Amino acid sequence: MNFIARLFALLLGLLGLALALGGAWLLSLGGSPYYVAAGVVYLWSAWQLWRRRRCGAWGVAIVALLTIVWALWESGTDYWALFPRLMAPLALAALALLLAPAPAGRSAAPGRL
Repeated sequence: MNFIARLFALLLGLLGLALALGGAWLLSLGGSPYYVAAGVVYLWSAWQLWRRRRCGAWGVAIVALLTIVWALWESGTDYWALFPRLMAPLALAALALLLAPAPAGRSAAPGRL
């Protein structure tokens, strides 16, 4: 599981870098600051997850929750406009929370929640 968690952290960091850089370019053209902010939080979360800190997963979850607010503000309640805006952040949050390390003092025994 450690290899998969590290691989996820690495991919999340690359995604965060792409979002931050691409978002900065879009922001310079008058776009939304969402992509820069999401990219920076993904970078921070990737670093925390790489260091096996649970707070990294919560950072990804917070981006997902704030993305819901942003997506509703930007596209209203139109399902086909919301779906592509929400799918990736919600999937990343689910994976981050699934791969997050167990709280201190608890073992991650197979078959136990």
